[in-house]
Amino acid sequence: MPTKNPITVIGVLTSLLLLVGGVMLYLPPAEPIHQEQAQVLTSPFKEPDPAPKAAPEPAVTAAPTVATEPTASPFSIPDMTPEDLAKLPPEERTRYDKMRESLQEIVQQVQALEQENTRLQQTLIEGQASNQALDTEIDKLRPPQHVAKPAEP
Repeated sequence: MPTKNPITVIGVLTSLLLLVGGVMLYLPPAEPIHQEQAQVLTSPFKEPDPAPKAAPEPAVTAAPTVATEPTASPFSIPDMTPEDLAKLPPEERTRYDKMRESLQEIVQQVQALEQENTRLQQTLIEGQASNQALDTEIDKLRPPQHVAKPAEP
């Protein structure tokens, strides 16, 4: 039985790997599996819902170019019922109040950032309009460029 040259075996394996890699480059990628996850803000002191609810698909709308008034924040502060609050021990009540204050501060920061973003978008649009007007003025001031024709011999 003849022995095989290790270089030949490595060459064949390398060729097979390159061939498989080349085929994989031309195949379309597999469809990713989409698993919808709903983000729900709830109180940490309430019992969790028995079954998760499926989030409705968001409607596709065009993004507004510039908002003139601040939009409502997507965050809402969860409220506990007076009965739930009465059931809490004092340290948990203090913790809940601190968490609520912290969430209120974060919501205010988000609203401030949204307002700043809107203001910056307006400034950017105004700057682009000003830049375009200045470019037009510069083009008016530039002398027309003539293309010199080569002299005939």
